[in-house]
Amino acid sequence: MSGGRWDEPRRQRRQAVERARLAKLVRASVALVVATLLFDAIGRRLSDDPSASEASEASAATTIPTPVTLVPLASTRGVAPVITRVETTDPVVFLTIDDGHTRDPGVAAALEEAGVPASLFLLDGPVEADPDFFRRLPDTVVESHSRTHPDLRTLSEQGQRAEICGNADTLEQAFGRRPVLFRPPYGAYNEATTRAAAACGMAAVVLWETSVNGAVVGFRSLPQLRPGDILLMHFRPTFVTELRALADRVDEAGLRFALLEDYLVPDSVADSAG
Repeated sequence: MSGGRWDEPRRQRRQAVERARLAKLVRASVALVVATLLFDAIGRRLSDDPSASEASEASAATTIPTPVTLVPLASTRGVAPVITRVETTDPVVFLTIDDGHTRDPGVAAALEEAGVPASLFLLDGPVEADPDFFRRLPDTVVESHSRTHPDLRTLSEQGQRAEICGNADTLEQAFGRRPVLFRPPYGAYNEATTRAAAACGMAAVVLWETSVNGAVVGFRSLPQLRPGDILLMHFRPTFVTELRALADRVDEAGLRFALLEDYLVPDSVADSAG
């Protein structure tokens, strides 16, 4: 796993991840201090002039900075939005890994050495067979991928709900955190899927912009990596080799890996499976 050209990009990626996390903590701390000072000032002003209450509240609502960079998910009540990427100017892409059937012991070391966080979209079978494998993976969050990997379009809405909610129950029991993102098997979905996902507590149906299959990198729209792209990989025997190639490609594009949950869902960050 080490030596040569791989080591330096790996070190740089890990440093970039740590810098991003530190920056987020700093932003949150600064926001807290600013908010505290602001409310203290408002309190002093109100004590001197109670009639200023409404104006002061409006001012506070518009001037308190957001503590972290998040992308709100536009949604309709009862329907989970479908996304393939995140609209952000940050130079980041998001790794997602599906299924879990192949559990190569080298995966944990590869992710850790490369400094790559990832969202894992897992099925019931692999989790029930070997939950400890996924718990050992560093800097990862487990999300939903259905119980048995069917083409959901062939199922009724009730059947889809059973697949999604049942998988969420399995993952919550195994990892102590209920998933909030759902990836339909094969990327196949219909309107019933978006309703079923919402009913099961999913904030979004997550597809992808870029997929990795051996030496082949496929693109949904533009044939290049862009900030905010969601990347798809699978747990398979060639995972470590594929990750190296993908990490090099991300480096060459001037991007770095970030955790999808950090950018989409404020309250679901990093209850890590590892």
